[in-house]
Amino acid sequence: MEHDCRILGSGDFVAEIIREAEKKVRRFLRAGEIGKSIDNAIKEICLKEGVLEQELRMGGRTRKVSAVRAKVSYHLSHEFGISRAEIARQLGVCTSAIAKAIQNMEGAENKC
Repeated sequence: MEHDCRILGSGDFVAEIIREAEKKVRRFLRAGEIGKSIDNAIKEICLKEGVLEQELRMGGRTRKVSAVRAKVSYHLSHEFGISRAEIARQLGVCTSAIAKAIQNMEGAENKC
């Protein structure tokens, strides 16, 4: 049975909270790895989805590019803890566009 005086709840609840926190900590990258990880994630997702990286990074507005931008944004935000402002800089759009894309992806995820 897990116990941590910083977390109120049953042992199972405490264990789950600790597991989630550890996962999030592992996701965050050292400063030198962030740029490389962003580039790799963008390249990988663009290749998989059949979208040119240049088109994505220059703020392309086609439906397909927008869908890929949402996937990239969600991935960078949730898997690496990259800020929305940094994602926006990398993808050539405004921060509010990234926020909306992430929100749409989260909504789609919650519907499943």
